[in-house]
Amino acid sequence: MKSFFFILVMVMMVASANAVQPARKPFIKLKIDGVLLKTGEILTITHGQKLKIEVEMEGGRRDFCKFPDVYSDVAGTAQILLRGDNGLTYQVDGKKAEWKLISEIAQFTADNFIKVVTSGNQHAAELVVTNEKFSQSSVKVTIKATWQFSDETTTRQEENVAEASVFFKIAGASDDWFLSQNIKAKGIKNEEVKEKLILVQADCDTIVKNFHHLNYSGVQQSIRNLQASINTLKTTIDEVKRNNPSYQTKIIFVGLPSDDPYGDIQAFNSVKNDLVSLATLTSDLSTDVTKLPSQGDNESKKNLLVLIEKYNDWYTKLPEAEIINLKDYISEIKPDSVRLMNDLASVATSKTISDYTQTLNDFKAFLKRRTRQVVNETQQVNSVQSRLPAVRLFDGMLRSYFSSIVWAEWESTRGF
Repeated sequence: MKSFFFILVMVMMVASANAVQPARKPFIKLKIDGVLLKTGEILTITHGQKLKIEVEMEGGRRDFCKFPDVYSDVAGTAQILLRGDNGLTYQVDGKKAEWKLISEIAQFTADNFIKVVTSGNQHAAELVVTNEKFSQSSVKVTIKATWQFSDETTTRQEENVAEASVFFKIAGASDDWFLSQNIKAKGIKNEEVKEKLILVQADCDTIVKNFHHLNYSGVQQSIRNLQASINTLKTTIDEVKRNNPSYQTKIIFVGLPSDDPYGDIQAFNSVKNDLVSLATLTSDLSTDVTKLPSQGDNESKKNLLVLIEKYNDWYTKLPEAEIINLKDYISEIKPDSVRLMNDLASVATSKTISDYTQTLNDFKAFLKRRTRQVVNETQQVNSVQSRLPAVRLFDGMLRSYFSSIVWAEWESTRGF
């Protein structure tokens, strides 16, 4: 009885070992300078370098032709007459059947940074690296093989297709392949992923735009759109990885769309204080300039120059960011209207007045206009200042969301 079970087990093991296996999915064996590489690998190269690429299709119908005893049940019932890379001929019950390779075409695709030089051997090419400045490039290989089956009664064809890609990185270059205000992507460049990254950044930009318009309902909606875009980005990366398991990329979100508006809360306090000081300054200067005579002598020129320099000093000490803040939130405020007009600015720089009467009249007109405008500007700044603190609520929402993402990194730019 024991010997019977032993024989039965041995028969099952042999049968299992000889079971037909499904043919492998068509794939490409790829070599560069004789080194076998996996699809998706990254090679470090230098400008002007030349490399030899060789490709070969395996799997699919070729598996069947090379190893019919492994990938086909015909080996057990048929007489194998010929087997090999390009075909299989066998005979069953006196009837002959054949698989043969009709054509096999390899196509190399590269960007502008890699030149592909083909020769008579279509399964090999020379890669020439350009001297242009770039950090990352790639070459994609597609092989299409057409096989034909025929026996005494039928003829049919099938096509096997395989793709492989290899990526190149310039020695010493950063592996950042996407950079924007709020996103960095490292690793292997992919156009589908790039499209989604662009959409994510566009949603971040829309959030900032809505902040500048104090459109908080728009901010809320654009945050939802951003979250949807980021989910789509994750889905796209997962799909690319499923199609190419060797694909690698690292997404880093940088800062928040609310960073600048959050900082503007404090900045507008400074803007308000500066406008208050401007209102006082223009009032004082307007009083002093009326005391100057209409016809100038050296003393009156000196006094006029002092008044112009006082205004210019106030403006030059004004942080540039404040001017930008005003423009972002209050389109009616033009930075050019705050600074001295060109002729007056030239006087302040050269400390010389050639035409006293013209300069006096220009400065009076400028002060009159500034005195009138600063009242309206102060009102608008007060309005923005009172509404801007609501940014904190959405800033908290964004901070909580980005810090909760586990499949990508987030870098805070504010240090807290």
